Amino acid sequence: MRTAKVLFLTGLGSGLSPAAPGTFGTLIGLLIYLLVLRHFSAVAFWFFYLLVFWLAVKYSSESEALFGENDSSKIVIDEILGIWIALWGVKLCFWSVIDAFLLFRFFDIYKVSFIKRFDELEEGWGVVLDDVAAGVIVNLLLRVMF
Repeated sequence: MRTAKVLFLTGLGSGLSPAAPGTFGTLIGLLIYLLVLRHFSAVAFWFFYLLVFWLAVKYSSESEALFGENDSSKIVIDEILGIWIALWGVKLCFWSVIDAFLLFRFFDIYKVSFIKRFDELEEGWGVVLDDVAAGVIVNLLLRVMF
């Protein structure tokens, strides 16, 4: 079970990258969305999303026991959830995907505005919700842009 949790939290191991684990996790999330999730109905997408969200919060709360540190940079399931929200319902083309990736990484790294407040929440909530908030902002921007 420990191995399954680590694979889940690290985005199939992408978070174990020694350099830019969040960027690699975002790329994995982007690929999963483009290859699989964009073909889901809205109901199926949200069912799956909420399941992954719940597991991410639950398992991220155990991250200290798994990785020896709280909110480890190895945990990238939050980036994956964030990029999924950024892309959901957006008209997909080359530029919207590139913009989604770049804007999401910007908001995730710099945690502007209210996003920082989510990051300060306790346990798994703080790990996950700041990235979801960044994804929502990016989604709204992309809807205006495209």
